[in-house]
Amino acid sequence: MPIKKTLRSLSTNEIIQQLKNDGLVLAVGPFVFCIKSSLSSIASNVQKIYGDFQLLSHDDLIDFYVAIKKPRGLRSFIKPQINFYCNDSSPFLPLPASQAFPLLEWGMNWCIAQHAHHYLLLHSAVLEKNGKSVILPAQSGSGKSTLCALLALNGWRLLSDEMALIDLKSNQLHALARPISLKNESINVILNQPCATILGEVVDDTTKGTISHLKPSTASVQQVAKTVAPFAIVFPKYQANQPINTKTTEKATAFMAVIENSFNYAILAEAGFNAVAQLIDNTQCHTLAYSSTEEVLAFFEELAS
Repeated sequence: MPIKKTLRSLSTNEIIQQLKNDGLVLAVGPFVFCIKSSLSSIASNVQKIYGDFQLLSHDDLIDFYVAIKKPRGLRSFIKPQINFYCNDSSPFLPLPASQAFPLLEWGMNWCIAQHAHHYLLLHSAVLEKNGKSVILPAQSGSGKSTLCALLALNGWRLLSDEMALIDLKSNQLHALARPISLKNESINVILNQPCATILGEVVDDTTKGTISHLKPSTASVQQVAKTVAPFAIVFPKYQANQPINTKTTEKATAFMAVIENSFNYAILAEAGFNAVAQLIDNTQCHTLAYSSTEEVLAFFEELAS
């Protein structure tokens, strides 16, 4: 079997040139992205955060051609902005040029959510330890990504920060292992952890506040092709200055909560209903309210033991 070439094998100049010219082709979980941009912030962040990802060529089957570009004309000089393109279509309004890398990350998530309907897609973090996976569905502001980062830095394999991919045929979880998006106070929470962390640039004044991205561990990226059966669904909620509180969730309640956190349940119709039903039948379901890092890590260690 040939040795897989990673982005780390390219020099800084090679990354810049590939991004500018035909595009940089990377395997991102079960998807292949061709990324193009002439912006230096894209090149530096991609090199820093995606170094462990498999480097492919234009001869491989590419799922998404994405690009971050500056508009032409005076707009490129007065309050510079950038646009995200997927397969030559721009689905979003332009953003300030300083937000180029967050826009790339949001855009890549959009590509998957809009097109990968051979999976049940949940707005959820997914991690695994000792063969036991946890799905963490949650709305924005619940602390999902902070919790995901804490677990990923404490021995859990990252499958995804943003999206659970549940195979409609096998009901297995597929991994993305992409950068973990951290917002506002959570950036310092993660920087203050005793374990080594690698963050991309910190970008202020986005629609979500201050944003940075945590590099996924090398081990998580190397195991990205390894699927895992769903074991537990935990609905997390950070509540400041409160002791940890966990409750078993009734199956019917969990079913409805999973639907509310799905990107494509309605599109999948009967296949979506069957996938959610099997997911709920085969997992234990909990709600989790917490504030203490030590308490929440202990809860998940017990779950995986």
